[in-house]
Amino acid sequence: MIDALILSAGASRRMGTPKALCPLGDSVVIDRILSVLDELGIRTPKVVLAKPHGDEIARWIKKSASPVDLVWNPAPEEGMLSSISCGLRALAPVEGVLLWPVDVPLVQTATIKTLLAADRRRWLVPTFADRGGHPVWLPSEQFDDVLALPSSASLRALRDTHPPLRVPVDDPEVLVDVDTPAALETAQSRLRR
Repeated sequence: MIDALILSAGASRRMGTPKALCPLGDSVVIDRILSVLDELGIRTPKVVLAKPHGDEIARWIKKSASPVDLVWNPAPEEGMLSSISCGLRALAPVEGVLLWPVDVPLVQTATIKTLLAADRRRWLVPTFADRGGHPVWLPSEQFDDVLALPSSASLRALRDTHPPLRVPVDDPEVLVDVDTPAALETAQSRLRR
């Protein structure tokens, strides 16, 4: 069994509004990610939330039809690793987890299938034009190593002991962060093509 953590605990300072709830296509950013996960058969992903926008995102999710488990990060100021750690602690026993930042919403279902078809005993990073992107796959065997990292670290700190397997994908969206109003408008334009 696999699971997913949608990392949505940031303050969205550059966007000026919760990134998860920004309009994208005919819905909002987080719904687009939830739709892909549903197509993959990941029926109850975890969404990691925090102040200042967590309550608003939680209300939106509760109104939607998607079953989601909410995980609260009490210390989001410590960075993304703190959200990953909170999410990992909330998981039931699984083979591994997709770590999906909410500001990378345009990744295609086929891209995730390509990623998950690789050796899932390894940390998997999708690449496009030889650049690493998101979401990444983290096998359960590495959860304890992530949880042992200092709060000031990032997943990159695992590279020496657990080199990631870079998985080429035909999807430039793995590299695209939608974290400013201009980036959101560009994403809307790409969807209209």
